[in-house]
Amino acid sequence: MRKLAIFFLLGVLCSMGLLAHGEAKTGILADGHCGPGMVGDEAKASDHKVTCALSCKDNGFGIIADGKFYPFDEEGNKQALALLEATEKGSDLKVRVEGDFEEDLIKVSAIETVE
Repeated sequence: MRKLAIFFLLGVLCSMGLLAHGEAKTGILADGHCGPGMVGDEAKASDHKVTCALSCKDNGFGIIADGKFYPFDEEGNKQALALLEATEKGSDLKVRVEGDFEEDLIKVSAIETVE
């Protein structure tokens, strides 16, 4: 009976979103000014320069993945800026983003580059 009560409680917490697990997506890191205009044009997104993303940093950042631009929350913007400033790549910066994907925003928990 005790196990049944624990499973029931876990089910209730999950349905309320209190134990929701984050999601992960892989895509191309872009700034919020250029990124939305590159959706659907993978070649253009891959050619997007890191220097351009840095010069547009006031517009925030996001990833182009699954045919959509997903903007980051404030924490994600900080992590993306640090990653852009540290990279030696000139363009085609592919990243894996973990976090909670909401309607039009990712609450980022981690960003890492991928090959």
